[in-house]
Order: sequence, then C-alpha cells, then structure tokens
Amino acid sequence: MPKSGDVWEEIDYCYQQGWSADGLPVVPPSEERVREFVEWVGRDPGEVVATMEPILRKCSLEKAAVNAVMAGCLPEYFPVVLAALEALEDDRYHFHGSTASTGGSAPLLVVSGPIRKRLAMNSGLNVFGPGCRANATIGRTIRLIQLNVFGMHPGVFDQSTQGFPGKYSFCIAENEEESPWEPLHVERGLSADSSAVTVWGARSSVQLSQRGANTPEQVLLTIADTMSHLGSITSKGQTTIVMGPEHAHLIAGQGWSKADVKKFLHQHARRPLEDLDRVAKAYLGVGGGGTAGSDGYVHQGQTPEDILLVVAGGRNAGVSTVVYPWGRRLSSGVGVHPPAGVPSMDFVTKEIREP
Repeated sequence: MPKSGDVWEEIDYCYQQGWSADGLPVVPPSEERVREFVEWVGRDPGEVVATMEPILRKCSLEKAAVNAVMAGCLPEYFPVVLAALEALEDDRYHFHGSTASTGGSAPLLVVSGPIRKRLAMNSGLNVFGPGCRANATIGRTIRLIQLNVFGMHPGVFDQSTQGFPGKYSFCIAENEEESPWEPLHVERGLSADSSAVTVWGARSSVQLSQRGANTPEQVLLTIADTMSHLGSITSKGQTTIVMGPEHAHLIAGQGWSKADVKKFLHQHARRPLEDLDRVAKAYLGVGGGGTAGSDGYVHQGQTPEDILLVVAGGRNAGVSTVVYPWGRRLSSGVGVHPPAGVPSMDFVTKEIREP
C-alpha cells in the first residue's frame, strides 16, 4: 500500500479499498509488519489455512497475517488466529453456512491454557466487553478474514437478517484460576500444559442474574429456563454456558461435577411440545423446535454433551451467560447422522501451536 507519511491518509486509503470492511478503522498493513507476523510462526506464507469451497475462495497464511495486522493484533496473537482458522476449516464446523446464513451467527472463540496469561487475555470482569486488546483483535481478525478474504459482506454472501454485536469480535478466555473444574482444553482431551481454542457457531447471547440462590438446583433451573425460551429451543441445538465463578463455586462446593451440571441442564432445559405447537414452532425444519422426547417435552439438545460449559467472568454479581446456537447438531450419539448437504454444527477444539 502507498506510504504517504500521513496516518489518516493511509487509514482512509484502507477504507477506499474496502479493507475496513467491519466499518472500523484498521491498522495500515505494511509489508514489514505483515512479514513480522509470518516470521513469528515460521510457516510458509502461501500455506492455505482456510477455505470456503462453495464460493471457491482460499485464505493463505499471508492473507491471514494481513488481516491480523489490520485488526490490531500483535505477532504473538497470531498462533491463536491460525488455530481458530483450523477449527473453522474442520468439517464439524459449517464455515460457509454459518457465515452466509440468515441466522446472523458469529464464531465464538474460547481460549484456554497457559497462553491466556502470556497474551494477557481477559477471562474475568467484563469478559464479553471491551478493554482487552488480545480478546478484541483476535476475534476481529476472524471477522475481517471473513469479509476481506471470503467476501462475506452483508447483502452479498452474508444474508444475516439482523446479526448481533458478536459479529465484530467474539473471543473470550476461560477463567481457569477461578474455576472449580478442569480446564476446557483438558476436558476436550488435551494435556494441562497445552493451550487451545474452542470454536462454535453462536447466534446470540443472554446474560442472566441469580443472586439469591443457595443451592445448585436454583442456579441451574434459572439457566435452564433461559436456555429453553420459545425463541431458541430446538431439539437439535447445542448451547454454550459461560458460567460466572460465583455460580460455579456454589455448585461445585456441593459436590457437582461438570457432567452433573450438563445432565441436569439437559433434563430441565425443555418445553412441552404443546407450547411449541401453540406458537407454530413444533415443525421439524429450520427454526422449528424439533421432536419431543418420550417424556413429551422438547429438550434443548439431544444429549448432555450438547452443552459446552465454560467458567469465565467476574466473581462479583452472580451472573452467567447463555450463548445460543446458530445451527443444528445431528448427534451420532443418539443414532442420527446428518444427511448429505445438511449442515451440522459442533464444538471444535484445536491446539494452539506456538513457535
């Protein structure tokens, strides 16, 4: 790009080229700065790190670096970006469908492991909000790649009806220090000293408050009710629960494991089929609630493993967050496999490879 010596002119040039595609100013991507990112990871700049087969577009490592620079990343953040792209590339994550859909989804990135501290990522107070460079710019890089490399512009390939603010950036770190349970990456099969990013297609989120509870059941019934409102419940939908440390410690302090929490939530995050029928959501297609179980209820998700449980946020107000799904998961665990061409969204965890 041209170097005018005037930073405002260079930023305006980026706008003129369409590179500031999320509407915010970007850092002008000089060749030297991009090279620094590529050299940090020590990989071939031409390596393809993500694709969108339906539109025949590919993202090279160098293009990913360009967008990381523009998003405001530091080079040491780049391995997290690459691991996230590897997760998006995984067949279990429906990359094109989730990005193009009317559902307005965004990839939720949850970083766990020692790298959180090295990058000074936020896992505590205001974890979903502003104020942390690493969280904000890693998430923003993924969005800029979707826009600048894959051309997923609103009204072109991106058909989001309304979207939500997570489409700017949706990246958090796990609060392992205040979690009473094993870290997410360990639960997902990696060693404790490794670092990982878990990626999942999210539609939106709702924060809930439960400050008067003194039993696990009271907290979890509040969360289950939030999971199963009529606007979101579907028997084929996964859910991410970002549980505040206060709620987690109250629950774990009475002997509950993560598996216990998931089992209870799956059992109680439900609505009678007649409730869905009353509002014309009992059909099986997109947006429908799906099928009822043998108990006559439609449960959110097919199994307890359709719930991802993460501890994050501050320990000061009895707050947790429910993150709703974009897509459906057709679980082989209950004997159902997705037909050809039907998108099936799942949680995907990838180890972060640091130089």
